Amino acid sequence: MREQISRHIAMLARSADLDRLINWSGQTLIFPFYHGLAENTLPHISQLYRMRTPEEFERDLESLLKYFEPISLEDHLEAHIEKSGKVRNKRGMLLTFDDGLKECHQFIAPLLKKKGIPAVFFLNNKFIDNHGLFYRYKASLIIHQVREDCHVMERVSAFLKIPQVHVEKSLLMIGPHQNSLLDSLAIEAGIDFSTYLRDSPVYMNTEEVKELLILGFDIGGHSMDHQNFTSLTPEEMIEQVKMSIEDLMKRFSVDTRYFSFPFTSDGVPGKVIHKLLDEGIATALMGTAGLKKTGRPDYIQRIPMEGLRASALETLQTEYVYYLLKAPLGKNRFRY
Repeated sequence: MREQISRHIAMLARSADLDRLINWSGQTLIFPFYHGLAENTLPHISQLYRMRTPEEFERDLESLLKYFEPISLEDHLEAHIEKSGKVRNKRGMLLTFDDGLKECHQFIAPLLKKKGIPAVFFLNNKFIDNHGLFYRYKASLIIHQVREDCHVMERVSAFLKIPQVHVEKSLLMIGPHQNSLLDSLAIEAGIDFSTYLRDSPVYMNTEEVKELLILGFDIGGHSMDHQNFTSLTPEEMIEQVKMSIEDLMKRFSVDTRYFSFPFTSDGVPGKVIHKLLDEGIATALMGTAGLKKTGRPDYIQRIPMEGLRASALETLQTEYVYYLLKAPLGKNRFRY
């Protein structure tokens, strides 16, 4: 039902004028986020969501720049929190990228630099230098292999003791605390994750992250190993954010304390959010709930820009129409 509603809203939004939607909503500041780009199919991601090609991403940027002026996270925080007098009356956008994928250095940073667009890249500390692999990426690799080889499907199905028709869905349901199961399934599929990471690096290495900083971009934490925060206690949530941020500060000699929650910030208690920000453990926190108000300029909800074949313009049209439809119901405030 929810997907049907989303499709109907998207169809309604296609004919809407984005300028008018922005003006009607009063929401002149947006925070679009991506993960990376792909020239070709990436087996570790292809079974999870669709990534933009470099050409599609450049078209996205051209569309976004017609309506919004690029800003940095520092500019946003200074204007809204430190009350420096840099009050913005113009429309603004801040781009962010999660997971620290290699394509951020390869494709995204050069294009952003050429166009003069600031951005923040959020990193999983333990995956820098390809020392580990996100459990969902492991599942995607196994699914890719299952689809490529019927004998692999047979072995994985037998290992899981389920019918072949349920294998892909079951793989996608494996959680972060079942890494050992994924490692065992990889053996059945003939996959060696360490070899894959060596031959086809998934993440940026230390030198590539340093180059982003030299180019003037910002970095932030994204948890040590892409934790699902809904499975953590409040104390564990705070410790994850603190460890991720402080490790990056030490490793890369940065003084920014930015953090984006893996998956979503939905389910993170308000007391955790306020403690992290009020005590300076983080100076900015980011979620993925779309165009929503949080009551704090340092707690930001971002607009997911991937997953569908919709362009940036179509994605924003849908987001703004949805925002306007919810306004009379008072549902544009993110509850935490």
